[in-house]
Amino acid sequence: MNAKALALGLTLAWLAVMAGLAVVIVKTGRFGGSLTAFLPTSGNTVQRALVQGLHKGEASRVLMAAVSGGSAVQRLRASRALVGLLRPHKAVFALVANGGRGAARDVEGFLSRYRYLLAPRTAWTVGALRVDLQRDLAILESPAGLTSGEIMADPTGALMAAARPWMGGGGPRSRHGEWESRDGRSALLLMETHRSGFSVTPQRRALHLIHAAFTQVARGTPLTLTMAGTGVVTVAANDRVAASAKVLTMIDLFLVAGILFFVYRSAPPMVASLVPLTSGAMVAMAVTALAFPRLAITTLGFGTMLIGVAMDYPTYVLLHMGPSEGAEAAARRVARALGLAMIAMVIGFSTMIVSRLAGLVQLGVFACAGLVASALAARYLLPFMMPAWRPTADLSVWDRRASRAMSGLRRARWASAVVALGGLGVLAYRGSGVWDDHLSALSPAPHALMARTGRMAGEFGVPGLSSLVVVSADNTQQALARSAALMPVLEKLRKRGMVASYQLAAGYLPTLATQRRRQQALPTAAVLQRRLRAAAAHMPFRARAFRPFLAAVQQARHEPLLRPEDLPAPVRARLKGLLVRVHGHVVAFVRLSGVHNPRRVHAMIRASHVEGAHFVVVKRVVGALMGRYRAALLKHSIVAALLMALVIAIGLRSAREALRLVLPMAAAILTTCAIVVLTGPGLTLLNLVALLLIAGLGMGYALFLGDHGLITNRRPLAPWICAATTITGFGVMAFASVAMLRQVGLTVSVGALLALIFTAAWSSGRGRTAEGA
Repeated sequence: MNAKALALGLTLAWLAVMAGLAVVIVKTGRFGGSLTAFLPTSGNTVQRALVQGLHKGEASRVLMAAVSGGSAVQRLRASRALVGLLRPHKAVFALVANGGRGAARDVEGFLSRYRYLLAPRTAWTVGALRVDLQRDLAILESPAGLTSGEIMADPTGALMAAARPWMGGGGPRSRHGEWESRDGRSALLLMETHRSGFSVTPQRRALHLIHAAFTQVARGTPLTLTMAGTGVVTVAANDRVAASAKVLTMIDLFLVAGILFFVYRSAPPMVASLVPLTSGAMVAMAVTALAFPRLAITTLGFGTMLIGVAMDYPTYVLLHMGPSEGAEAAARRVARALGLAMIAMVIGFSTMIVSRLAGLVQLGVFACAGLVASALAARYLLPFMMPAWRPTADLSVWDRRASRAMSGLRRARWASAVVALGGLGVLAYRGSGVWDDHLSALSPAPHALMARTGRMAGEFGVPGLSSLVVVSADNTQQALARSAALMPVLEKLRKRGMVASYQLAAGYLPTLATQRRRQQALPTAAVLQRRLRAAAAHMPFRARAFRPFLAAVQQARHEPLLRPEDLPAPVRARLKGLLVRVHGHVVAFVRLSGVHNPRRVHAMIRASHVEGAHFVVVKRVVGALMGRYRAALLKHSIVAALLMALVIAIGLRSAREALRLVLPMAAAILTTCAIVVLTGPGLTLLNLVALLLIAGLGMGYALFLGDHGLITNRRPLAPWICAATTITGFGVMAFASVAMLRQVGLTVSVGALLALIFTAAWSSGRGRTAEGA
C-alpha cells in the first residue's frame, strides 16, 4: 500500500472511530448543569449534611420576584395574574405565592384535614374554648374579612396555627393579603422549585415560564420584573461563563492560528494538528461518560481547556521534521521525549482523581484520558496522515534567535534563582493567607446579582444559609423531637431580637409522639358539644353553626398519624431541605435569618443542652472543609511531583539530569504562586489545577530544550512556539470579565512564561541542535 492510500485509509478509519465515539457520548453521556461539582462530599456527618443542604435545600430552590412600576392597582393585578398562570405548572414549582395566605393556600386542603394533629393546643376545657369564642366574636365584629362560616368551621384557629410556618413570621409586609416591598413600590412573589437551584436546565425552564407569564400579564403597562434567587444566579453565571468563553475562544483561535500559520506557511499541517486535539477531546468525553452517571458542564469546559495543550504534541513532531524528512521519522526521533512529557502531565492530573471532589475527579479522568489519546494520535496517527507534506518555511533564523535567547538566559540564570527565592519569601510571609478557601472564590456569579438576591431575601425574611442550627440524630423522629426541643430557646432569641425568624422541620411535621398526644387529647363528640354549649353561654352563637367543627374534630380522632412519606408534594419539598439523611444518620436544619451577635446565639443554643444541636456559621464550616480538601490535594500534588521526578530520572537514566529539569519547573511554580497571591485574594482549587497544568507544560519545555540525549537534532524553536500558543491562549483568558476564568488565565499564562524562561536558563546548552547540525 502506497503512502497516499495509507493516509486516506487512516483518515477514513479515524473519522469512523470519531463517529463511533460520538455515538457512545450521545447514548451514554448525561450532561448536568449543576455548579456544585466542586462542593466537598466527605467530612463528618454535620459537614456532609451541610453541603447536601447547600445543594438541595429549600433556600437554593427559592426564586423571588418583584413587580415594579405602574400603579399599585396594576402591580396587584399583575401579581395575582402571575400566581394564576404559574400555579398550574406543578411539575416545576412546589410553591407559588404572593402573600402569606397564598403560601398556605397551596397546601390548605392538607392543612385543613390534619390541622388538629399539626397545630399545638394546650387544652380543650370549657375555659380554653370560651377564650377562643371570645376572640372569634371580636373578629366577626371587626372588618377582618372572615365570614362567620369560616370562623365556625374552625373556632379554635387550628388552621391558622397549622399554616403559620407557611406564612413566614419575618416575611414582607402585606397589603390586601398580598406581599409588597417595604417602600411600597413593588409587589412581591415567591416561587419554590422542585429541583435544586444549582441545576441550570430546570432553573432556566422555571425562569422562562416566569418571564413568559409576566410578558403576558404586563402587556401594555409600564410594569417591570426583577428576579433574584440561587436559580437566577446559577443561570446568569452559566450564561456569563458561556458568553465569555465563546468570545475568548474565537480570539484565541484567531491568534493561535496566526502563530501556527507563521510557522507552517500552509494549511495541511494546521488542519492535521487538530487530529490529536480532536482525538483527545472525543476519547475524554467518551471515557468520562462511561465512567460517571452525569458529566458536569464545568468538567467539559475546563477539561477541554486543559487538554487544549495537546496542541503542543503535533507542534513538537512537525517542527522537528528535516527538509527531506517525513513526519513519521520526526515522530520516531521525538517519541521518547513526547512520551515522557505526556506521562509527566498525566501524573500531575492524576492527583485530581484521588481528590474526592466530584468535579476534580471527573476533571482528572477527562484530562488524563484526553492527553493519552492526544499523544498517541500525534505519535502514531498524525505522521501517516500527511506523508507528502514537507516544511516550506525556512525558520533557521528563528532557531538561531531562540538559541541566542537561551544563551542569554543561561548567563542570567542566577537572577532567575533570586526571583524564585523572592517568590518563596512572599509565600512564607503570607503564610496561611496564601489560600482563599471560600466557595465564592470559585463562583462566576455577578456580584451585583448576588447582592440583589441578598436584599430580596431580606425583604421576604427567607432564612438563608449563613447561620444554622444543625441537629444530628439517629432517625427522623429523633431529629424532629430534638429540633422541636429547641423551639423555646429559639422563641427567646427571636423576642430578644437576636434572630429575626427561624424555620425548622418540626414546625411543618410534629413527631409521631406529639401527634398521638394531640389526637388522644381530642374530646368525643358528646363531650365537645357539651363543653361548647357551656363556653358559648351568653354569646350570640347558634349551636348548629358548630356542626362542621364537631365533625372535623371527630374525623381527626381517627386519622392515621402523619409520616414524611404521607405529606403532599409542597410539604415534602420543604422538608427535603430541612431533614437530610447522611450515611445512616438524619440531620435536621434550623434556618436562622437576621442573626445578631452570633456568639450569644451560640452560647444560648449550647446552654439549651439539646443533644446533637450545634450552631454553625456556614461560611466558616464550608471554608474549613474546603481547606481540608485543598490541603489533601496539595499533599497529593507533592507526591505526584516526586513521582514525576522519578519517572523523568528513569527515562533520562540520570538523576542529575532529572534534577536539572525538575528544579526550574518547581521554581516557576513558586514564583507563579507568589504573583497570583500578590495580584489577587489568594490561591483557590482552580489555581491548583492550573499549577498542575504548568508543571506538565514546564516538563515538556524542559525535555525539548535540554541536551539529555533523548532527541537528535533538537529544534530550539519548538518549545518557544508551544509556549507562545499556550501563553496566547491563556493570556487572552486573563482579560475575561469572569473572575474565575481570569484567575486561571493569569495563572497559566504567567506560569507557562516563567516555566519556559527558567527551564531555558538552567538548560545545559551543549550538544547538537537542528540549526547547528
